[in-house]
Amino acid sequence: MLNIVEEREKLTQKLSEQYSQNIINMEEYERILEYINKIETKKEITILEKIIQENTNETNELTLVHNNEIIIPKTNEKNVSMFSWRTTNLTPINGNGGKFTSLFGANRIIVDTLPKGRTIIKVNSIFGLTEIVLSQKVKIINKTVPLFAGIFTPNAIHKEGEELPELYIVGKAVFGNITVRTIEEVMEEAKKEKEFEEKYKEKVMQNMYDKLSKKK
Repeated sequence: MLNIVEEREKLTQKLSEQYSQNIINMEEYERILEYINKIETKKEITILEKIIQENTNETNELTLVHNNEIIIPKTNEKNVSMFSWRTTNLTPINGNGGKFTSLFGANRIIVDTLPKGRTIIKVNSIFGLTEIVLSQKVKIINKTVPLFAGIFTPNAIHKEGEELPELYIVGKAVFGNITVRTIEEVMEEAKKEKEFEEKYKEKVMQNMYDKLSKKK
C-alpha cells in the first residue's frame, strides 16, 4: 500500500540534496517543495520524481545531436512555472538558453535576439503550456518529444542556405503543449484583439446612448 507521507519525505530529501549541491536554486526548491506537500496520488509522485531526476541529469554537460558531440556549459538559468503563468526573455550563455518547465502552468519564452551559431534550450511541458515567441530570422531545430501532447512549430520561412542563428529545442511535452510562434504573428494577433476590444467598447457605449435617448 502506498504511503503518501513516506513518499513525500523521500522526495523532500532528494530535493534538499539538490539544493545543497547547487543543482537548483532557492526559488525552484520552494516551488517544487510546495507541490510535494500537496501530493495525494501515485501519479503525482511519478511526475515529481521525474522532474527531480531530470534536475540531477542536467549536471551532465554533454548532449548528443546527429552523432556529433555538442558541449553545453552549465547554467543556473532554470525557469519553473507551477500553477502560474510566467514570461521570460531568453538570455543565452555560451550557447545554453537554460531549462524551462511548465508543470500545471504556462511558460512564455521571448526570444528577441540570438547570437550567431546554435542556442540550445530544454523545454518540458507536463500538463502545461510552453510558448516560444521569436523573430522570423531564426532557424528552428525542433527535437522535442510529444507524449499524449501537441508540439506546434511554424513552417520554415527562411531561404535555404541562409545563415541564421539556430534555436535548438530539446525536451518533451507530456499531456501538454509546446508552441513556437513568430513575434510578427503575436503582434498581429494582439492588434486584432485590441481592435475587437475597441469596437466592443464602442458598441456598448452606443447601446447605452441609445437607451438614454429613448428614455428622454
